[in-house]
Amino acid sequence: MANLPDFMTDPNAVLNDTEHEWRYKRVPDYKKVNEAYEEEKTVTHEEGSLGWLVSNLVKNWEKEMSYKLRPDQIRTIDAEKYRFSVNGMEWHSIEDMLKIGTYNALIGDTELYKASESDFSDSHKLFKRALRTFSWEVLEVYSGPPTVAFKWRHWGTMVGDLKVNLGNGEKLEAEATNEVVDTFGVTVAKVNEKFEIEQLETFYDPSDLLRKMAKKRKGGNNDEATTGNTSKCPFAATAPAQ
Repeated sequence: MANLPDFMTDPNAVLNDTEHEWRYKRVPDYKKVNEAYEEEKTVTHEEGSLGWLVSNLVKNWEKEMSYKLRPDQIRTIDAEKYRFSVNGMEWHSIEDMLKIGTYNALIGDTELYKASESDFSDSHKLFKRALRTFSWEVLEVYSGPPTVAFKWRHWGTMVGDLKVNLGNGEKLEAEATNEVVDTFGVTVAKVNEKFEIEQLETFYDPSDLLRKMAKKRKGGNNDEATTGNTSKCPFAATAPAQ
């Protein structure tokens, strides 16, 4: 592993980039998130395994995409080629993602969330206030570089109330459930010879997590908000990526 970049062997490698330009003018503190991950994860990957390497890469990618300000300082991607899509829809550039934020890019506009009504700061505050921590883990890796396909889980314990601006004067408000809420998905990543990400395609139900967080919805039909049509294909009525 001597020839591997540090972001493949250390999940917190990019936090050492103290000279880079970080959002809020400081390196983010991941202590609580890291502790929760170690205590609550369902899979432990052996050091040096493909699952361990992919987990480290994505964890560093998330830190950079969420908190670094300059594309040329994001080490986990090839900034000139990087693009990202969800459920076969439109591609987002690195500039798009740094502007709207990873949550907005991943969720988009749904019945329970409106990325179009939320900026980077709003989206991060929403989940930070509602969840004790928001952890992520690799469950399975199906293929290795240069095309890496893997299944993942994103979860947290809902300890705060949920407040979502749905536009047109409408809001989704729900009381804390004090339960673990999670969502699952599959991502296909293309990396270059330096293990820098060139392309990410993620497939999952973007309403899954919000449905669980809206379990105690105020002034609405809780059954409809939390159950919905869970068998509905999340890719329906979407345009294919070009």
